[in-house]
Amino acid sequence: MLHYRLVSILFCILFGMTWTFAQDTEQQQRKRQAKERKLIEQQKDDVFEELDRQNLTLRFFNAVNGNEIAGAKVTIDSMEYTTDEEGKALFPAPEADGMYPVSFRAEKFVPVDFYIEIMAGTLFFNRFSVSPLLDVKYLRVVLDWDSSPSDLDAHLVKQGAFHLSYRNMRTAEDGSGQLDHDATNGYGPETITLKEVSPGNTYSYFVHDYSDGNNFSTRNLARSKATVKVFGDGRLLNVFEVPREATGNYWQVFRIANGGIVEVNRMADRGE
Repeated sequence: MLHYRLVSILFCILFGMTWTFAQDTEQQQRKRQAKERKLIEQQKDDVFEELDRQNLTLRFFNAVNGNEIAGAKVTIDSMEYTTDEEGKALFPAPEADGMYPVSFRAEKFVPVDFYIEIMAGTLFFNRFSVSPLLDVKYLRVVLDWDSSPSDLDAHLVKQGAFHLSYRNMRTAEDGSGQLDHDATNGYGPETITLKEVSPGNTYSYFVHDYSDGNNFSTRNLARSKATVKVFGDGRLLNVFEVPREATGNYWQVFRIANGGIVEVNRMADRGE
């Protein structure tokens, strides 16, 4: 009788775990599908603005959770705009191609100044993830890209200590670093935060084109429009753009040595 009850209890536990796992998986799938539908609708809206109204769309997102940033003040080539509830700033398409200055200001977010590129009357890339305000000791690295490849993975390695990525989303030693946001269906952001950078240690940051696996001859990563932004000391420190016509499925972006950021910015067939 005892044996029967024990088997029954174990069966209920296993069945419950399986049912919960199936529920979680189904919920995750629904969330992914909803996000994919939303991204498609955003693309349609942006194309409609460009073709029908001759406006360009710049979108802003929270680098930690991927949510839209509403109510931000955005200055584009000396003209001021306000982002709507979808994080959009609409502005007239400039008459000439080129690089145009942008200033972003929003409560509780790091103020940033950067440039956008207009090519053939359209924005080369129109998505920009901004870090919420962070402690001056913190370092936050944000990866944005286009719809393809669907899955780019950010990696940050502290030599001899830890390797942050989707496989290990939090440092085991002291919780001083973590992957804040993991994106698997295009665009990003994929964000890593360190609470402290040790001056005597070496760090390396690279991006892997997970969608193309070990296809070392791919150019999909180079054509992804991927951009890496480094926030630290309470401001935007660096912006790196993927080499556009290189071959490889790993983008070695930068190192940190002696407390300073050293640009690498090359394509390779492995991480660093």
